[in-house]
Amino acid sequence: MKRMVACAVFVAALAVAGTASAKSDYHIGPFTSTSPDNGSCGQQWAVDTFTRDYNVHANGDGTYRVREEFKNGSFTTTGPVSPGACETGSNHGSVVTAGITGTMQGFLEGTVTSSTFDPNGCNVSGADCTTTQGFLQAVFGASGPATFTCNFGYAGCDFNFEYAAGGQGLLYHHWQDTEVQGAEVFRGDIATG
Repeated sequence: MKRMVACAVFVAALAVAGTASAKSDYHIGPFTSTSPDNGSCGQQWAVDTFTRDYNVHANGDGTYRVREEFKNGSFTTTGPVSPGACETGSNHGSVVTAGITGTMQGFLEGTVTSSTFDPNGCNVSGADCTTTQGFLQAVFGASGPATFTCNFGYAGCDFNFEYAAGGQGLLYHHWQDTEVQGAEVFRGDIATG
């Protein structure tokens, strides 16, 4: 009987260990956020409101693929410079009236290297996961912001943000800020002139 109990305890321990180590994907969020938005000239052109959802994939080697998704987004322009005013590769305007509203969505994806990972870090008192840097700090500790590849340029970072608005006296109704082969690329505009 002792042998059967010992075997049962051993099998149960293996099952628990296997379950804990088998999980490699985590969804954290959503968190409601508001953020200023800069355009191709580096100037603020709008204020965005959206929910942030984070998806973390543990690669099993101390690195984590972090994808931040910006969902259910909207924007309100602050003017006077349009987001695509300094864009050079497609049709665009140069100005946008303050108060224009529209929708936005996007994602940002990079890699974190860290010996710390707490998928419940956003639940800790004082944690602020309504910002990218706050999330990285809460979930990965100091290594999060210090190693997140998107904090060091476009080469190790995938991203795409889309903005759209109709009517409202606009000449251009769609703007995109995206990464293409390690470079930031702007297309189109949200512009009244």
